[in-house]
Amino acid sequence: MVWINKLFDNYVRYNIHVGLAVLALAQITALDFDLSLRFSHQLILFVAPFLAYNFIKFHRFLLEGIGHKIKGLVFLMGFTAFSVFLIVGVGLQLPLSSQIILFSTLLLVLLYCLPLPGFTLNFRGFKGLKIHLVALSWVMITVFLSLSMGGQNTSEFSLVYAFQRYLFVLVATLPFEIRDLKSDDPHLSTWPQKWGVPNTQWLGGLLLLLFVFLEIYYAVSSNVFLVLGIAILLMGFVLRSKAEQSKYFCSFWVEGIPILWLILKYIMI
Repeated sequence: MVWINKLFDNYVRYNIHVGLAVLALAQITALDFDLSLRFSHQLILFVAPFLAYNFIKFHRFLLEGIGHKIKGLVFLMGFTAFSVFLIVGVGLQLPLSSQIILFSTLLLVLLYCLPLPGFTLNFRGFKGLKIHLVALSWVMITVFLSLSMGGQNTSEFSLVYAFQRYLFVLVATLPFEIRDLKSDDPHLSTWPQKWGVPNTQWLGGLLLLLFVFLEIYYAVSSNVFLVLGIAILLMGFVLRSKAEQSKYFCSFWVEGIPILWLILKYIMI
């Protein structure tokens, strides 16, 4: 039983769950646009967020030379090396438009963590920018990269679709923002810091109303009731969010919503 708990903890800790969540949203995009994604493309859609989130989480330890303090470093470094090999090997075989989107997103992650040339701040350090950078990177991978890999050109409808996904990720990020309220630098000016937890939760509700409205008005996907149910579920997590959370409230349950969404979508096809 102990080894199962350890395995699960590493599954969450090393952002494998995040990679699957991003892949799930990309698969939802593929289903909504009737795209066929190759297995190698699906690997890229999993590996890219795995690399990005582990770099964000552990780069400071590695740059400061104290990586040996990270438990499971051998596994992390081994899987990271494999991921880099896969990104380069498969990424260079993608269409040019897909390469630009993929490597622009990875560059955004680097600038999220590392200072801009001539500056002491990184992108994350700019006031109010953190949550939008997260949402933008998820949209670039799960919508635009998926469409590009599937040979779909950008259209007015796909832009509406991307904006709807942007709203979803914004709201899904709020439980994390609330969780990090005490640990985030006050200069970040996150939503809970600026407006407080209750107002942030109300704002999340308004954004989800717009999310559902776009679904109804534009018939974005094939099942409006499923989208409505996912919105209600996400809102429930937002309302239950607080600074003191259980260990896996955000990192497993909230991040697992896209995976549940994809499973239910397959069931309802």
